Amino acid sequence: MNIPLIHSVIRRHAARVLAIAAAAMIAGSGAVASAQTGLVGALGGDPQVSSSGAAMFGPGTKIISASDVRTAADVRPGGLAPGSISQAMATTSGPLGSVNAGRVAQVDYGCQSCMQGSCNGSCNGYGMSGYGGQSMACGIPCDPYYYVFVEAMYLERNGADGFSLTRNARMDDFGFEWVPRITVGTLPNCVNGYEFTFVGPTEWNRNLRVVDTNVPGNIDSNLFDGDGTPRGAGGAPDQSLDPNNFDADFLDPFDNANLQTQFYNTEYWSAELNKTLVGWDVARALFGGRVIRVEEDYGYASEKDIFTSYSDLTASTQNTMAGLQLGLDLLYPVTQHVYTDVRLRGGLYYNFADSDVRLRNQGVTVLNNSRDDDDFSGVFDIGLGLRYQLGEMLSIRGGGELLYITNTALVPGQVKANVTNAMGTRIDMNDGLLFYGGSFGVELRF
Repeated sequence: MNIPLIHSVIRRHAARVLAIAAAAMIAGSGAVASAQTGLVGALGGDPQVSSSGAAMFGPGTKIISASDVRTAADVRPGGLAPGSISQAMATTSGPLGSVNAGRVAQVDYGCQSCMQGSCNGSCNGYGMSGYGGQSMACGIPCDPYYYVFVEAMYLERNGADGFSLTRNARMDDFGFEWVPRITVGTLPNCVNGYEFTFVGPTEWNRNLRVVDTNVPGNIDSNLFDGDGTPRGAGGAPDQSLDPNNFDADFLDPFDNANLQTQFYNTEYWSAELNKTLVGWDVARALFGGRVIRVEEDYGYASEKDIFTSYSDLTASTQNTMAGLQLGLDLLYPVTQHVYTDVRLRGGLYYNFADSDVRLRNQGVTVLNNSRDDDDFSGVFDIGLGLRYQLGEMLSIRGGGELLYITNTALVPGQVKANVTNAMGTRIDMNDGLLFYGGSFGVELRF
């Protein structure tokens, strides 16, 4: 609280009220009034009227009749409120040639210690060290500030466990990876602001390598001819009987193989821009837009007959999600410098998905299908943690994170064990994608 400023304002208002009261007493006195009727309307400090006696009052003071002065009772009928007299009237000072010089002005109910008509809810207010803070400015709840929040999240990509096209062998599970998250924001009036957040890009990988040098090899595949090649005389497959069916010979290198390898990668990044609304120093509501990108790549290769016969199958998906989200950040003080916090985000998105599937035999492409589709997706982002305030500018935070995305196009939904010419001509978008783990970050305010 600015005590010197408040004392200065009180003294200035008191001087003006005493000056007006003295002028009213002079005007109301019969003997004096009859001798100095010319004082009414005179300006104090004006050398042109100093002989009339008005010079005894300070510059900017106008001598008026007491009946012309509105009191607090006129402004607030039924009772006096604290400071109501200063709110009821004020003397406007200025150059002698100004039209406002010496006028009695009506003052709105406002922030008197700031000499402003509106304070946006506070004047020289004091907030907690959460989303607010102590203000040194007039008319706003706290000092405007910018903030930068840098976090390192350690997340695991969950799902697709056990997915493998090599029989009796599985790929490694997805592990934990470091994911950067950077938030930049501004709060110009400590109530309404904006912030931008970028996450990633980060990639999760899993793979498999199986070797058998025997002839023939003992490595087999889960792939098989989905529509069955017709058999001719003697029961031998004969593709010429139905050329529209998939030719099972293209899958031959995947059985009795000497070497098989697989890889499966997932990449994620997101960007969001939100409008923020801060209240009570411990809550921040958000509304804005977000773009999320999820890409997956898969490869499966097999060689047999001591690496003289080979085939490979590749698949990829791209999910581009754009939509609107709502969010809420909450702080709860535990001790003087420690807070628990909750970070919530939820939104509805439209997912534009693409899929590509290709099969090659002896280096020749025998299957190459692409498809794009779109559907609605939901995103749920939750964080729980502890925040320690090191000072007015710096704080650190640690906690847990969870991100779940619905209706995404992932590789396992596009690659089927039963291979036909139609594989990859449609998109399966029914898979959910889950990330979870922990985070640690530092926030700087300035």
